[in-house]
Amino acid sequence: MNLKVGEIVTLKHYSGKQINKGVISYVHDNYYVIKPDKDFLIFNYFDNDPIVMGFEQDNIVNICESTISGIDYQQNTFSILVNNVITITDRRITQRFPVSLCAYILDKEEKNFAYIRNMSLDGLSLCSKIEYEEGHNIRINTTIEDKNLDFEATIVWKNKSNYGFEYGLEFSNMDKNIMKDLEHCIELLKLTHDFAVVMLKTQYESYRRIITNKLSKN
Repeated sequence: MNLKVGEIVTLKHYSGKQINKGVISYVHDNYYVIKPDKDFLIFNYFDNDPIVMGFEQDNIVNICESTISGIDYQQNTFSILVNNVITITDRRITQRFPVSLCAYILDKEEKNFAYIRNMSLDGLSLCSKIEYEEGHNIRINTTIEDKNLDFEATIVWKNKSNYGFEYGLEFSNMDKNIMKDLEHCIELLKLTHDFAVVMLKTQYESYRRIITNKLSKN
């Protein structure tokens, strides 16, 4: 991964349906500072949120599983740490695909907010402020591309952080129809990201000028 200052990337956050764009304003290893094309976007972001960054290099579309690590409201920028990078050319549906999805853990009569960092047909990575034990079976509800999904998964590992807990889950007792819907949704996410990144080619210069002008005014 060799992104440089001034390059345009795509951005997908669970707070909105659309894939947005941003320009890289600082790079250090897997740490990036990004200026979004719409200033109001950063007010929807929070530290430790999952965000998906996309870019193209050597005619290959790359999708990054990333975590927001800081927000600068004066400069209208935010920083991310890239945790994992996959290429869209790898069509294996079993591969964990980076996502930024709002979800709810349905536990008895409670409905606890969570968000999903990545998912595949085998399982997913989910973050929540609520602590659950390994081996616990939980019910999850989320929406992908306007498709509502409700399924069960078993916690196989957990990590504690300053923001709560991250869980690795494997699907359990998955209905065939839900599995088919999930496969369709993941494929749709891939195609949507692929299209958005490829479109940057035709729109690159106009976006670069707009965002560069914004950066120069800060």
